[in-house]
Formats: sequence, structure tokens, C-alpha cells
Amino acid sequence: MFNFKSLLAKPFAKMVYYKLQKQAKNAVKDQQNILNQLVKVGKGTQFGKDHGFYHITDYPSFKQAVPIRDYEGLKSYIELVKKGTPNVLWKGLPIYFAKTSGTTSGVKYIPISKDSISNHINGARNAILTYMATSGNTAFAGGRIIYLS
Repeated sequence: MFNFKSLLAKPFAKMVYYKLQKQAKNAVKDQQNILNQLVKVGKGTQFGKDHGFYHITDYPSFKQAVPIRDYEGLKSYIELVKKGTPNVLWKGLPIYFAKTSGTTSGVKYIPISKDSISNHINGARNAILTYMATSGNTAFAGGRIIYLS
């Protein structure tokens, strides 16, 4: 059975894959630029103020200012956001919360902002297209797919 979507998926997947490979050559510089953008926006949030974002200039200063923590370590911020307090973890309020089942500490609520939605969608899309480009398997593109981010 001829599947038009599968036929088109292969060249599109290769195009996206090669673009990602090209971008990977500048990954460190790109990551520094993204960190700078995120810190710049985050300076105006409660989290940014609590962690001295005004003094962050690079990854080492970010690493020193923002300790690694689990969900429980962020829970007080999440609770403020859930109550409707703006500018806590990100500017404004999230458009919704993703609710996870939680494997280590029960249910978790992940704020999803307008700014982050494209990262969720494109990340999953690029993972699928990379799989198609590297494996050659595009047959499933013509079928029904459930997308879970």
C-alpha cells in the first residue's frame, strides 16, 4: 500500500537531521546565548531574585547561584504559581500545568508557558525525525500517532 506521508517523511527527516547536525557544531556558543537569554528574562522573577540572577554572567556563576534540586526543592515556587502569583519561575503566568504521575514523590505539576510550548513540540518532533533519518524507518508516519510530550 502506497503511503504518501511516509514518502515525504524521509526527505524532510533528513533535512531536519542535517540541520541539527550543523547546529551541533556551535552547541557551546548556542547554549551560552540561550543561558544569557533565560537569565535576562528570569531576573524579573521571584526565583531569579532569590538566586541573584543579576550577578550571573556565565555557566559557572549560574551553577554557583542555582543549586541542583529535585521537585520538592522547587515545590514552594510551584505552589505560588498554582495559586496564581505571576512572575515566580517565569514571566507572567503559565498557560497550563502538565501533571505527571511522578515516580519518586507522587504527582508533580510542571508549569507550561507560552514561551516553552514550541520547545516541547519541536524537541519531540526532532527526536522522531532524527530516528527516521538515522534508521530509515518512516513507515509509521502514515499511520496514527499519539503525541505525548
